[in-house]
Amino acid sequence: MTRLYISADIEGACGVVSTHHCATQPDRTAYDWAVNQLASEVGAVVETALAEGVSHILVNDSHFTMTNLRLDQLDSRVSVLTGKPKRCAMSAGLDASYDAAIYVGYHAKAGTHQGVLCHTFHSKLFDVSINGVSYGEGGINALYASLVHGVPVILTSGDRAYLSEIRSLIPSIEGVETKVGLTYTAAECHPVQAVLADYQVKTRQILKNRAIWSQNLLKLKGPYELVMTFINPLAADAANTIPGVQRLDGTRIAFKTDQFEVVYQMLQSCYSILAYTQYLE
Repeated sequence: MTRLYISADIEGACGVVSTHHCATQPDRTAYDWAVNQLASEVGAVVETALAEGVSHILVNDSHFTMTNLRLDQLDSRVSVLTGKPKRCAMSAGLDASYDAAIYVGYHAKAGTHQGVLCHTFHSKLFDVSINGVSYGEGGINALYASLVHGVPVILTSGDRAYLSEIRSLIPSIEGVETKVGLTYTAAECHPVQAVLADYQVKTRQILKNRAIWSQNLLKLKGPYELVMTFINPLAADAANTIPGVQRLDGTRIAFKTDQFEVVYQMLQSCYSILAYTQYLE
């Protein structure tokens, strides 16, 4: 009886290269196409996993409003976690009852050369580091899965820059490359059918090789120091209103704790309140 958790972002999906692909406005047609592509990629994982005997799958819609995937786009046997706010956001619903996690459609961290639509959780964030090491969304979510719930991330997908980033943390992770970035908003995209076939092959392979999953568990000893670098001082001003936060300089804040779950929640809280700053700019 295998339980599988899937977190689905959109920027790393095949063919997604523009901000127009990522939100309903200003181009609903581009967004609808991107969502359908993401659903096809998630579906390739889901259908293969079910065929391999996986007993339960939870898909967490992890992009922007987190209301991108329609339930009728996925197999009716799959549970879908949709909407926001939800505790732990991109990792919502994950707990120790799951045997493994898969991240679909992920992207490189902010500032990555040839990282398509690269960012780290929020457009006003430039960098997130934990104990002196800079991480992107894939790495931070994988740390949360490993350290809090003991769940390994066994498969992920995105552009070449993202896969290079996540493999520097988890060398044995299976990866589906969807495109090769040229610039922030341009990429050479692999043929869609070849990408979907690769999902099926990689999903089948990793599910048959359960003995190596534990190799993908990340380790990081506490205490943990979270440092967030913002694009401008106003964003740091807003984050600095949270109790326990230490202001380091004009654009950086820090937070220390012995519990990684608290680090993860603090990160969520900091970038959630950044929406407030739009009313001051």
